[in-house]
Amino acid sequence: MQNLRVNLFEERYRVLNDKKIKQTIIAIFLILLLLSVLIIFMLSKAEKKRNIVQAEYIMASEISKVQYAIDSRLLNTEILEMIIVNNHGTVTDFEMIAERLYENDPAIRCLQLAPDGNVTYVYPLEGNESAFGSLFDHPDRRSEAMYARDTGKMTLAGPYELSQGGLGLVARNPIYLENRHQEGTFWGFSVVVLNVPEIFNKAELESLSDQGYSYRIYRVRPENEEVQIISSNTESDMRDAVEGEITVPNGTWYLSLRPKIGWVSWKNIVLESMVALILNTLLLLLTYGGLTIVQQKKKMTELANTDPLTGLYNVRYFMTTIKQLYECRQSFGVLYLDLNKFKEVNDQYGHDTGDKLLVEVAARIGDCLKKEDILFRIGGDEFCIVVMDTNSGDFYDALIRRIVERISRPYAVADIVLYPGISCGYSRFPEDQSDIEKLIQEADRNMYTMKNM
Repeated sequence: MQNLRVNLFEERYRVLNDKKIKQTIIAIFLILLLLSVLIIFMLSKAEKKRNIVQAEYIMASEISKVQYAIDSRLLNTEILEMIIVNNHGTVTDFEMIAERLYENDPAIRCLQLAPDGNVTYVYPLEGNESAFGSLFDHPDRRSEAMYARDTGKMTLAGPYELSQGGLGLVARNPIYLENRHQEGTFWGFSVVVLNVPEIFNKAELESLSDQGYSYRIYRVRPENEEVQIISSNTESDMRDAVEGEITVPNGTWYLSLRPKIGWVSWKNIVLESMVALILNTLLLLLTYGGLTIVQQKKKMTELANTDPLTGLYNVRYFMTTIKQLYECRQSFGVLYLDLNKFKEVNDQYGHDTGDKLLVEVAARIGDCLKKEDILFRIGGDEFCIVVMDTNSGDFYDALIRRIVERISRPYAVADIVLYPGISCGYSRFPEDQSDIEKLIQEADRNMYTMKNM
């Protein structure tokens, strides 16, 4: 029954007060805040993924450049090897050949030949005088030289401080005159010493700084597992960097790459947060405005349907109610009530006392009703009750007796004691009348019948 009343009487929905509006605004704000955080998180995640993909592409390109920069210089040792092998171990025109291979390349410190592991030929000689000597007798060169000789594989050592000064890489290519690893076939080494960081000039690593990236090229020393930095433009932590491998003779280097400002730009996050804040503010203002309009509309509807003195629904709402009940074919009863000798109260004690009596009568009648019944004030001293149920005549007679008894109790206003009385009459739909106008007329007629008794 209560659900039916809600569906029928939209105007009776509870009016939103300021507290409820504030609570609604706070709830919407929290929801919008949560959505904004989620959207910003998703945008940041997408930005990070996009930046990682771009960094991986750049990294792959840089690895290719570094690989080429190294391999193109290491090719010189293989050319020297071919010349020695073709000459059956005889060194001829070394300076002329080395000069053509050298070509004033700033990445190449010098080219060397080391028959039996003893550095004998060096080009250019100037600045590299300390390079001469046995590789197998030098404590820092021995292990690399023996490894290259025994495996027949080129080695790339460093970077470290060169005896001739500066930081460099040393590539040692073992030369065999006949089948490798056969006794007596080892000739010695062709060697190229590379300058660091000039070796990376062709790779244009510094352009990464212009693109906003921090980079680091490093290797892990096989003898002690320590990380050795070969080239870098940063001192910052690179743990979240993308990383790729650079293949070098007898080892692997690694290139780490990350944006200097991080994978997600704080500038973008701040901008997105500001946009979200502006949008949220606009939505909250629109919501507040909409709720305020709804509240005002409901207040106006309530005012239009409410008696200002007693707070009861008025005759307008009474007619709307019974019409809706009639259209739904809902059984109900109409009870008309009229105060006895109310005009005398107004004339003798004034309208203020009369108004107080009306308010008290409305409260007393309401105490006699069930929750689903609706009480109206339809005139000066006239009231009406819509009983939301199908009841027998005995029920209405009992209700009238209860109302008459309650109203008849004395009512004191200041130093005045009033003894009000009331007349009642009812009619039921559809048991007594199936037409609304006749229903109202019958209830009114029955009320006056009681009043005239």
